[in-house]
Amino acid sequence: MRDDDLAFVERVHRDLHDVKWPEPQEIRATARRRRRRTVALATVAVLAAVTGPAYALTARPEAPPAATMPALPQSPVRADIPLDSLLAVTEVPVKNAVQLGDAGLGEVVRLDPTLQRCGDDRGVSAIPAYSRYSRSQTLLSRSKDGRAAVRVELSQDVYRLDPLVSARLFTHLRALLDACPEWRFAESVEAGGETTPNESKHAWETAASNFAGDESILVRHVPFAPRGPASGRTLERSSPVGMTVVVRVGDLVTVLEPSPDLGLGDADLEALGRTAARRLCPAANPAC
Repeated sequence: MRDDDLAFVERVHRDLHDVKWPEPQEIRATARRRRRRTVALATVAVLAAVTGPAYALTARPEAPPAATMPALPQSPVRADIPLDSLLAVTEVPVKNAVQLGDAGLGEVVRLDPTLQRCGDDRGVSAIPAYSRYSRSQTLLSRSKDGRAAVRVELSQDVYRLDPLVSARLFTHLRALLDACPEWRFAESVEAGGETTPNESKHAWETAASNFAGDESILVRHVPFAPRGPASGRTLERSSPVGMTVVVRVGDLVTVLEPSPDLGLGDADLEALGRTAARRLCPAANPAC
């Protein structure tokens, strides 16, 4: 061995002799600390990979949880039709009227049957609209002595319908009015003890629309006196002009048929339709 190498080995030997080696217990404790640190770092790495920024932010002061908005109270869904959904007796120009009423389930909405006959001839077939609930009233006028009811002054029906049914009802009514501005049909009439073939004529028109509620139509029906085709003579007087008010509010539809003897003009009937709409509002779904 060269002298330089021998000198280097001797220096290393002296340096190692001066080194203070840790005790075995200290070595084992240091190893345990390093192992725990390694496991902890590995766990943090897994959480960061899984949760991303959400975990990294946990060391910061957490923001207070967002306040949960309280659920708005839902209006109760009405099913029946309360009595006060009908027009009050005082809202109809009939003095001391006698009020008759009824309620039902699954009733067919009743409109002008003669208009539907015309529709059948013109290709507008009937589409029965069944209500879930219904309520109706008839107002009768009293005799002069006030003891008896003698004449129907107004009839009103209120129907609760599914939304699709009510929309279809108004669409169908408009289709009937478009198809039947005038309609003639042959029928037999009894006169003077004999049956005579005659021709009858009817006409309908939309007197007003969209004057009340969500949808509304005022229908004017003009029936003409039947005439015998051979002689051309009038066999009976023509019936007075009939008016029908149809109004929808939400899922409620009302049909008003006032007597012509009340003498109500178009403006009066529109006002009556608006009054009827206000009556329907609290019981409609949704209420207004």
